[in-house]
Amino acid sequence: MRNSFQHQIATGIMTLPVAIIISLVIWITAYNNLLELVPFIIGGITTYLLIELNTFFALIRSRSSLPSALFVILYSSSLFLHEYGKGECWILLLFLGSFYCLLRGHELKNTPGYTFHAFLGLGIASMIVTDLIYCIPLLFITMIQMRMLNLRTFFAGILGYCIPFWILTGYDLYKGNEIQVLTWFNGITQWNLQDYLNIPLPQSVTVIFVLLLSAISGINSMLLSLNDKVRTRIFIRVINITGIYITSLLVIKPMMINSLLPILMALASILFGYTMILKSNKFTNIFMIITVIFIAALAAFNMIIHFLPNIDLIQWMQ
Repeated sequence: MRNSFQHQIATGIMTLPVAIIISLVIWITAYNNLLELVPFIIGGITTYLLIELNTFFALIRSRSSLPSALFVILYSSSLFLHEYGKGECWILLLFLGSFYCLLRGHELKNTPGYTFHAFLGLGIASMIVTDLIYCIPLLFITMIQMRMLNLRTFFAGILGYCIPFWILTGYDLYKGNEIQVLTWFNGITQWNLQDYLNIPLPQSVTVIFVLLLSAISGINSMLLSLNDKVRTRIFIRVINITGIYITSLLVIKPMMINSLLPILMALASILFGYTMILKSNKFTNIFMIITVIFIAALAAFNMIIHFLPNIDLIQWMQ
């Protein structure tokens, strides 16, 4: 027999509308400047794409908006992601586009086109954050998992990744400017211990929560997928591998939090929804309750830090 609370949240038709309303309230309350509309729109598009991802690939056997609801709440609660910054918010959309192209090419005969577009999205993302070049091995690992890697798809991927930089080089040559590509990736090997010490408290707390959510959901999803069809099993494994890879990259390059954390949120939301729909017992019910409580606490904490940036937390708690 299903736990009523878990069942209502996981399959209820009001889960996503309520999450969207709460998200809108947070965005409006924390609004600072017009550029925040860009991350807001990207978050909305991603929320929709998660619904389509589940519908098209049938990752979850039951119809559920839980992954989208969880993502929109996590994304809106992380107020530091509301900032446009250097355009890091575009990374989420570009990465999901690449991820979709690879999944779409699974078990198709003519896959170089999907591979080309997947790497093209990553190439454009690398023009925003150069350290994303480290995600090239991830795409090849994903292709191996889905039996897509061959000589044609390999060179299609390389070509797709290089196209944005070729266009940039052509533009520089046309304008007579210095070729930027020659120095574009100079800083990708830099590593500084100070980067870990400079991580703001809201980012640190949010990352820890998302990683715990990802780990628990990931382990459960892998166990549950053993009883699922082969196609779904492969997709769940790919999502888990992607999450582990992105987490490792985040540990190595902590300055990429604003770029990589939204991706982890999207992946964790899919795995959490998959677990909550397919499994119902005392553990999952408690896990659901704890998750809801922690998300509410996370949102409140980030709001406090946002509106009182100079607050002394220790003194405030006393």
